[in-house]
Amino acid sequence: MLRVKQNLLQRLRQVRTQADLHEFLLAAIQLEHSTIPPYLTALYSLKPGTNPAAAKIITSIVREEMLHMTIAANLLVALGGKPTFSAPGFVPGYPGPLPMQVDDDLQVGLKPCSQALIYDTFMRIEQPQEPLALPLKNGGTSHYPAAPPGPYPTIGDFYETLLGKLESMPITWGPASAQVTPETTGSAWFRKTDWFPITSLEDAKRAVNVIVSEGEGAARSPVDEDGDPAHFYRFGEIYYGALLVQGPAPGWSYTGADVKLDEGQVFPMTPNARASMYPAGTRARQLVDEFNQAYMQILLGLDTVFRGQPQRLNTVLGLMYQLRILAYEVLTQPDPNNPAQSTGLTFEYVPQVVS
Repeated sequence: MLRVKQNLLQRLRQVRTQADLHEFLLAAIQLEHSTIPPYLTALYSLKPGTNPAAAKIITSIVREEMLHMTIAANLLVALGGKPTFSAPGFVPGYPGPLPMQVDDDLQVGLKPCSQALIYDTFMRIEQPQEPLALPLKNGGTSHYPAAPPGPYPTIGDFYETLLGKLESMPITWGPASAQVTPETTGSAWFRKTDWFPITSLEDAKRAVNVIVSEGEGAARSPVDEDGDPAHFYRFGEIYYGALLVQGPAPGWSYTGADVKLDEGQVFPMTPNARASMYPAGTRARQLVDEFNQAYMQILLGLDTVFRGQPQRLNTVLGLMYQLRILAYEVLTQPDPNNPAQSTGLTFEYVPQVVS
């Protein structure tokens, strides 16, 4: 459960015009993006061909985070704004708090996959207001990281406040043709029931519900409206070592097929690395720089996609395959500062030279 800054909601409640909403949606896009590098780092750190169940779960979560970022960007476009993914400051510094976050004790970094990372960081990010205690295979009950005390609003409250503003003011909805949807891209990256043009308040409510329910689940259920486990409980499948299944009684439980996370089959990458840690001219620095440039090309491509060329989405998302190949090159390169570890992934912003 990400708690957000009190003054953020206070400022959102004071918004008077449609254009004033743009900065808040830009912040939402940045937040949705900010979880993708940590999740991808954990995914890429799994050695190829190993930990298939855990890899499948993390892949599905990353895909939905990309969907949530797309939905937030479409909502901004629908309100007449223009997303900018490649701007300085869009990419957060790792380790650190996530955008909009008030939980200074929740420092999100780039680390190899482990049970501790899943529980202490990823489940904390996705934790709903009232997580359900569910039966485990060993006869115990699931438990969760304690939420910090304090009456702070959550990301769900942010989206609810945003919808309230949309409901209370006259809105001129932008055309569907300007948004990134199955119709404008000719692609099927996401389910059509979750990915659709936003041209009305009702569409906006449906879209926001996709983001919130896929992250936290329904109020008293661990699954979203499509019947899939929410991100919090999907990460729980890795931590508790079993798929979430529904039985006649007592309901949902972590008693399905085993989900094994073999930490011996994880690249021992240097956590929270920076390109500046590696001397210029070394193979490690060259690979890290290439990885960061490939990452920036994806962000620059998303700028193009959401600024009038949605048909380029397939090409841009296709760059994710190149990023994965480069990630494995980085992760198989010994860290020159500590040869017992592999070079770390960094996901850093790289200034682009304009000719």
